[in-house]
Amino acid sequence: MFTAGSSSKHQRLWQVSKRCISSNEVAQALRPFLFLVHPDKYAKFPEIQTQNEKSLQIFNGYMNDLFPVSPSLKPTKVSFSIADKQSTTTFRKIHINLTGTDPAKIVREALESCELSTSELKFKNNGSPGGSRQNSGGLGFSTTNVEEDLLRSYLKRKKATVITNLYDSLTNQRDEAMRKKREAKTLRVSIQEDISDLKYRTQLKDVVWQMHWEQSHMRRCIANVNRMLDQAVPETRIILEKAFFKNVLRFGRGSFICCDGSIQLGADHVPEQWEQICQEYQIRKNQIPILKETAKQLEQTFGGAQILLPHYKGLAQTLTQLQTLTVRVWKKEALLRRVEDSAKNSMLEVVTSYDELAIGVDGRLYIPCNVDVPSLVQFLEENAKKAIELNQHMHHLNNELEFARNECIKELKLTGLKWEQAFTPEALLQCVYRLTHCSDEVRNLVSGLSLIISASPSIYVTNDGTLSIPLNWS
Repeated sequence: MFTAGSSSKHQRLWQVSKRCISSNEVAQALRPFLFLVHPDKYAKFPEIQTQNEKSLQIFNGYMNDLFPVSPSLKPTKVSFSIADKQSTTTFRKIHINLTGTDPAKIVREALESCELSTSELKFKNNGSPGGSRQNSGGLGFSTTNVEEDLLRSYLKRKKATVITNLYDSLTNQRDEAMRKKREAKTLRVSIQEDISDLKYRTQLKDVVWQMHWEQSHMRRCIANVNRMLDQAVPETRIILEKAFFKNVLRFGRGSFICCDGSIQLGADHVPEQWEQICQEYQIRKNQIPILKETAKQLEQTFGGAQILLPHYKGLAQTLTQLQTLTVRVWKKEALLRRVEDSAKNSMLEVVTSYDELAIGVDGRLYIPCNVDVPSLVQFLEENAKKAIELNQHMHHLNNELEFARNECIKELKLTGLKWEQAFTPEALLQCVYRLTHCSDEVRNLVSGLSLIISASPSIYVTNDGTLSIPLNWS
């Protein structure tokens, strides 16, 4: 999501979206909720800690996919256990439905599920036409005194002082990072062995994770697939083996057959749901030629525009969306020429009926499958050329950023450098350049480590030994 680092020319392009809430405001509002469900609070209760850790990962992943809205967003449900207010040894379960693209609604439901106050939860709009993806308004939140005291006490116990000085942090945390890195490497080798065994058993081509998971969760997924095969009756096992044969297995949110014919199994689903998807595989794979033909027809309708079919999206849903949009546009014969002329050379992705007309950060145009065609024509005529320019600009920036990343890794002798999808390329470039030209003291301490540029304001070591640093590290 672009912020103030973007040029004014590109900032105007984000005004096609109607969201008036930023990711930072959401994070601030969720602090009391995250404090109550955080796995670290339940270290003495391993089952609850594991459950909350897994649910929190899914919850955070869903919220991250709202900024900007991911076209592969799937409704799901997560459950947490929290300590009873009257006792620290009794617990109650809460359930949160993750659905839709309104982060404010999810924030409110999360707080209410824990019986946290929402009286000071306010939503403001700056009144700009059509709203904006900029931080023009949004959500303001302040906790009660009791919640503030609890949070302050917890952070003090965890010694969670915000530290942004890279040299001081590395001096104190390098040994911890190297230790966790060694432990994570051992676990990675073990997971890779499990994957190799599964590939040998099923003749899978590859196993891919569609989101960043803890390695323990990755291992559990592999174990669950093996268990599903072991417990399947002979007839079902044959179906599973046919589905996996020479195919790619993905793990993510939701279970479905992907646009490229690969199989995605949802981390939030049980093996019985996995079995059902695999049983649908033989039918769904026959829809791939239909999908390609429909995309070709839509491409011609939009004047030769590139129709994006991300491999990780659901095949059945994507096909339905493309067919729906095609029919809607064809019914408006009087507007066909304007659609064709205005969309030439652009890059389009058809999205769900819950989404809205928007320009992606890479210049792609998001078109809801149930779009009002006259509104679509107006949108294309006003924004298609701008989107093409943005795409070219972003392509140049991404190439520059990738080159800067490689130079930084080489100069500092890092084992890896990545970042969260919350920053503009311009801001990331500045951060990477600063890293590349850091002091000799920092250079010596950071050598051999893996870094991630995070939205978190402090510097800390993740479970796999990666050092998380903020964009504005000092």
